[in-house]
Amino acid sequence: MPASSLSFRKTGTKPGRAVALALAVTLCLSQAGPAQASFLGDLLFAPTYNEEYVPGTYGTRADCRNPNSGPWRGIVGGRKSVDLRTVQFSREGCFQTEAECRAFLNYISAYLTLVFTAQCSRR
Repeated sequence: MPASSLSFRKTGTKPGRAVALALAVTLCLSQAGPAQASFLGDLLFAPTYNEEYVPGTYGTRADCRNPNSGPWRGIVGGRKSVDLRTVQFSREGCFQTEAECRAFLNYISAYLTLVFTAQCSRR
């Protein structure tokens, strides 16, 4: 057979790879939970590191002023050492499940140097 009559099928074309990549990204993003999304958002979109920053819940779906936020209320209080001074922080969030509330406590506690209180209770 002459070489000109042979046809070769090329695998992995650019449109095929783009579709596979889009599918993989969609699957990965659908598996990310709310705490992960917030953490990744803090890492990716924070313009600079701020030592005094501790995430809050105001204006989010975990804001306790929102009547649909959920029956579980989490409260975290503590202090953080910033430069040569100590800054007091407290955060409150309301969630649908106790597991989400506990995840909130762990997430906020990671920002603090010393935690005084961390509790989840039904409101």
